[in-house]
Amino acid sequence: MSNPTDPPAELFEHGRRLTLSQIVAMLLSRGGTEHSSVTLARNAKGVTQIEVVARTGGDGELQTLEEAEAEATEIYDRACKRYPLPTGYTRAT
Repeated sequence: MSNPTDPPAELFEHGRRLTLSQIVAMLLSRGGTEHSSVTLARNAKGVTQIEVVARTGGDGELQTLEEAEAEATEIYDRACKRYPLPTGYTRAT
């Protein structure tokens, strides 16, 4: 069974190369499934900047906005405790 986003088999015939437009079309047709994520970055002052994205729906466990908010808050608070400000303040509740 093939994935519906897989390119047609004829694109891979022996000796045939994909054109740039075929590659772009394949990339654009791939599922744009967005996942939850955590991004940590340190700014010029040495302060860790935390970005938490908790998405609902899809195959994930988060089904409601409230569940996503609770998950994002928990992750953010944990990260704040692990990466305190230079003053020692943790930003967490």
